[in-house]
Amino acid sequence: MAKLTTQAGGISLGRGAAVLAGLATVMTLSRLLPPQDYGTYRQVWLIFFTLAPVLELGVPQSVSFFGPQITRERRKTYLAQNGVALLGTGLLTGLCLFSCARPIAQLFGNPDLVAPLRAFALYPAMTMSFNIVEYALITHHRPGTAGWITGASAAAQAAITMGGFLGGATLAQICLWLGLFALLRWSVAAAAFLFVYRDLRVTWDWSELRGQLAFALPMGAATMVGLLGRQIDKLVISSRFPPELYAVYANGSYDVPLIGILTMSITAVIVPAIVRARARGDLAEVQRLWHGAARRVATLFFPAAVFLFIAAEPFMILLFSAEYAESARPFRIFLLLLPLRIAFYSGFLRALGRTGPIFFSSLGALAISFVLALVLIRVPGLGFLGPAIAIVAGSYWAALYTIRVALRELGWRWRDYFPWRRLAGTMAVALAAGAPALLAGALLSAQPAPPRLLAMGLVYGGVYLTVGEITRAARLREWLRAVGDTIRQR
Repeated sequence: MAKLTTQAGGISLGRGAAVLAGLATVMTLSRLLPPQDYGTYRQVWLIFFTLAPVLELGVPQSVSFFGPQITRERRKTYLAQNGVALLGTGLLTGLCLFSCARPIAQLFGNPDLVAPLRAFALYPAMTMSFNIVEYALITHHRPGTAGWITGASAAAQAAITMGGFLGGATLAQICLWLGLFALLRWSVAAAAFLFVYRDLRVTWDWSELRGQLAFALPMGAATMVGLLGRQIDKLVISSRFPPELYAVYANGSYDVPLIGILTMSITAVIVPAIVRARARGDLAEVQRLWHGAARRVATLFFPAAVFLFIAAEPFMILLFSAEYAESARPFRIFLLLLPLRIAFYSGFLRALGRTGPIFFSSLGALAISFVLALVLIRVPGLGFLGPAIAIVAGSYWAALYTIRVALRELGWRWRDYFPWRRLAGTMAVALAAGAPALLAGALLSAQPAPPRLLAMGLVYGGVYLTVGEITRAARLREWLRAVGDTIRQR
């Protein structure tokens, strides 16, 4: 388990760099732009991340399942077929953005969206087929290269965005520059692909592609529905409130830096390992891999969830300025998802070859989230917090559904799915450390956000590690090992 987990280090570093680059961008723009303009910028990306996965068809993620089974002689054909398919869907996505810019702007009540969306159309056209690169490199045991490309690409996009605004460019101009960068990135990747596999020929095999699509389409539909389930709150907020209030909500719903990276990175390397173990009929190895990943991630996520919940306000001020202190309210609600994210549930089902239930879990989560969002947004006292609560409820339902499917598939009981006692002990220590840190924050409430956050962090960390050592429920050695797994690669 340790070797597989540390193999995720390269991916974690790359995706971590991407997250930090994105965070640096929104931190800078939240201070640089008026709330109206900043909200418009966030809406452009909201539309892209809502629309693009609809047409990816689950193809990039399916590489994790099919990649280990493809011989080198078939790789060029396999990757070329997938790349061409995604290039076509990317062009269709870009066309949708360009042609539907005005209706989308009317839906959001923001006429400033039209020009940026049209200028942005080139970006998805050249990005969706590029997304297969990371999955292909991971599958073929090049996680370090995958991480490097991911991090460098995100850093370049951040530089273009921040440099453009600092230089006085308009949002539409920056969106066009990002599209040109995506075109350059795709061209380099295509040239590298042709060079690496120059000794192989492409022999189109439509039956092979149809087989992959039969596997990928349910997963693609699940990805589409799942993303809509996670984005439905933002879409409801954007259609009901002005861009400046959406900016407050969007900052509060921003993913905690590096939180999702570790889970997805470990899953990316563990899915092929589980596929191979299950093919051998070694269910004990499947359980060992799954338990080890969940336990290691929980060592980081449980204390992070508790600390950030009690320190949400100074944390938001530190990231986005005092103008967005209200972002702490939705941020606390989304933190309730953090204990749930010790595992990538759909990834486990994908490793078991069960992509159909992924769709149904996502569809149920979408329905629950959408209905609750429309209901709760009208509840007095909740307002724009209602959709956040709806997302949390839908996510927990989806996790429970996928767990039940996995249990039936493997013949496990509930107690077999996670190392529950270890997880409960870690959470108990995390909660125990919260009280003194909360008291420290109250005593320093008049201080600026950075020193208050630092003091709370020192108190929390000291109590957490001390109690963890005494009870042996969260020992320093295990915590350091979990941290080390995110920053090194064997």
